[in-house]
Amino acid sequence: MAKNINYVIQSYYHNLKGTYKEIADYILHTESFDSALTISSLAEEVNVSISSISRFAKMLGFSSFQDFKLSLITSSSDSSDSLFQDITANDSYMTMTQKIFNGNISTLKATEKVLTERQLEQASTIIEESDCVAFFGLGASGIVAQDGFHKFLRSDKKPYFTTDFHMQLMMATKLTEKDCAIVISHSGENQDTLQIVSELRKNHVKIIGITSYGNSSLTHLVDVCLLSISDETQYQNEALHAIIAQISLVDTLFMITAVHDEQQTSTVFKEIRSTINLTRKTAEKK
Repeated sequence: MAKNINYVIQSYYHNLKGTYKEIADYILHTESFDSALTISSLAEEVNVSISSISRFAKMLGFSSFQDFKLSLITSSSDSSDSLFQDITANDSYMTMTQKIFNGNISTLKATEKVLTERQLEQASTIIEESDCVAFFGLGASGIVAQDGFHKFLRSDKKPYFTTDFHMQLMMATKLTEKDCAIVISHSGENQDTLQIVSELRKNHVKIIGITSYGNSSLTHLVDVCLLSISDETQYQNEALHAIIAQISLVDTLFMITAVHDEQQTSTVFKEIRSTINLTRKTAEKK
């Protein structure tokens, strides 16, 4: 399925400049594209070179202009003016609740539409071929990282996580090319996170990045990048929406790993469940 180019561009938009921003503005403000569209005609409409269109499409992750055009055609009929709605003081409690829920649902739908089979396959292969999976994230991203650590405790992989930055940095220095890292950063520009990534790269650790900003520094440093689509409203920072999508991306990576390694994962599940049941029985006796 073709990924929704409008959502992809919105995630890249903050970091676009010059010609790339002109192309993005043209696409975002064009209601529909004809199936007869050629790279030459699009370049002429935007008043840029053919090579600029080609580089723009490649930057967004498209392997050819045909894939890029398919996304243009399908996305134009699937766009909406706003994914997220602002909450106002005049809203009833239920209206506020509905807007929050709808915003979260929109985040998940938009994120799903920019994912590709290829990205998930690459991320899955990295995890399956690694001895351990280390999670890195600071601030709100740390919540997602900790959630991933908690989930992967149920897999046959050795997961690692710590909340402190300096301990994360130390952890990064201990990993090897036999391990992999899942790095979460909403902006993709957090300097502490990028320092951790730099250390991981020194040790040739395979890195899966999760961020809301395409073309951010993080996207250029990881082996696979998964985008979480989010938007800022009056009372909710975009990072809060992004957490919902990012946790779901980690859920997806865990489930793919679990299904592909069902026998070992099932054994780990049983052992963990047995241990937890023992603590529950002890608590009941007290």
